[in-house]
Amino acid sequence: MRKINRFAAAAMSAMMAASLLAGCSKPAGETPAATTAAAAESQAEETKAEESKAEETEAAKEDDGELKEIYVFIRDRGDLSYWDSMAEGADRAVKDYADRANIHVVETTIDLQANLQAMYEAADAGADLIITASDFKDNLVEVANEFPDIAFTIISEDVIDQCENGNAYGVDFATSQAAYLGGIAAADLAESGVIGFIGGMDESLVIQEFLWGYIQGAKAYNPDTKIVYNYVGAWNDPDTAKTQAMTQYNDANAGVIFACAGGSGNGVHNAAGEAGKYVFGVDSDQSVLYKDDPAISAQFATSIVKEVGNAVYTVIGQYLDEGTLPFGEYEILGLADGAVGIVESDVLMNALSDEGKAALEEAKAGIADGSVEVLSAIGKSQDEIKAFIDENCQ
Repeated sequence: MRKINRFAAAAMSAMMAASLLAGCSKPAGETPAATTAAAAESQAEETKAEESKAEETEAAKEDDGELKEIYVFIRDRGDLSYWDSMAEGADRAVKDYADRANIHVVETTIDLQANLQAMYEAADAGADLIITASDFKDNLVEVANEFPDIAFTIISEDVIDQCENGNAYGVDFATSQAAYLGGIAAADLAESGVIGFIGGMDESLVIQEFLWGYIQGAKAYNPDTKIVYNYVGAWNDPDTAKTQAMTQYNDANAGVIFACAGGSGNGVHNAAGEAGKYVFGVDSDQSVLYKDDPAISAQFATSIVKEVGNAVYTVIGQYLDEGTLPFGEYEILGLADGAVGIVESDVLMNALSDEGKAALEEAKAGIADGSVEVLSAIGKSQDEIKAFIDENCQ
């Protein structure tokens, strides 16, 4: 497996273009470029000729008018967070690629067995491409290892090495970069010098990546910032999350809480409205949930976002255009790619100090050009991840 950090949009475009060229067959009647005596004698050229013939066969299959069968497996809709973002990208692809593919968006809730069964059914039904995300990573590995002719993509989890047939591709997000910006904003907003974090599940790399960035940004802005954190232990338990948030707001005196807990985060949002203190959302602009609730809306400072939907849409488009994906690669997209960021809402920008606004802009520029390094939890062991968190949080 090869891990790639792509923090330049131009670099991404160049690599995609190179992949496209590599996957295109020669026009009918064109003589191969390498016709020199040396090339004719070269075993490498013979191999290239065989590959070219295979590509032409594949291209012919793609041009026969048969629609591709693509399945996108999500947990469920309605969280206005990760899964809704993923569903939005898939829904957009359903509409835009209707003449090229039958795209099925399948909801299986958190039931891992139901998801596995549905994934097997899709494979048996002739799926060409199966896409899912971190909750269902083990299911993807199992099915990918039994169906070598199907393409697979995993979002937000690196299990590429476990896929033995070389038919899997991974996309992840340097959300630590976006959360770094959130940490700066939180440290500036919290007059108490205390900020909070509530995650959905312990030992979830997705959540830990956010927390790592949040810690670094806050400490970079104010090394004396105190950070308190809890894990709900569930993705859809807003009551427990609200209790934890009220404890952080009232007992720990947190001025801001970053809610990074899926559907459980709604409890944190409600606690912010009651406590009259700031809250940050995650994955998409969650403030839209509360347009008709002035108490919460006034405290909803920002959301730390990652463009999961865009990643799904791009993968589908790339597969349809090229007939393949960069199998074996696990790509990490960041701030410079437009893949992650922070919502600069009116609430946030009106509340930040001039110093905070300047620090935010400097950090964005520094992360984009590489002069500001944000450590990532991706690729670290759980012992390393937890040691960093415990060293910097209470």
